[in-house]
Amino acid sequence: MPDLSILATPAPYHILTYGTLMGSTFFQSFVNGIIAYQALPKPMFSQLQQKIFPVYFTMQTALPAVLALTYPGSLGGSSSISGVLEKSNKWGVLVPLATMFVTGLANVAYIGPETTRIMRERKVQGMCSIPFLYYVYGN
Repeated sequence: MPDLSILATPAPYHILTYGTLMGSTFFQSFVNGIIAYQALPKPMFSQLQQKIFPVYFTMQTALPAVLALTYPGSLGGSSSISGVLEKSNKWGVLVPLATMFVTGLANVAYIGPETTRIMRERKVQGMCSIPFLYYVYGN
C-alpha cells in the first residue's frame, strides 16, 4: 500500500495551487483571450470577458492566499503563514505573494467593476449619439 502521509503536509496542496495559478494565468493571457478576440465579434468578446474576468480575478486573489497558507517552508524554516512572514523570506516569498494578492484584490474589487461600468456607459453614449447625428446631419 502506498504511503499517503505526504497528503497530510501542505506541500502537495502548495504545488497544486501554484500550478493552478500559473496555468490559469498563462491560459487566460496567451490562449483564451487571444483566440476569443480573434474568433468572436467585439460585442460577444466583451460579454465573454465581462463574465470571465470576475472569476479570473477572484482566483488571482484567492490562490496567493492559499499559497501562503500552504507554504511548505524552506530547509529548517517554518511553514504556512509563519514561514511566509520569516525575515529571510521577505523578498522571495512574502512580497511576491502580497503583490499578487493586492493586485488581484484591486482588480476584483475596483478596477474590473469600474472598467465594466465605463464600457457600458460608453456603449450607451455611442448608441444615443447615432440617432442624434442622423437628426443633425440627415441621411
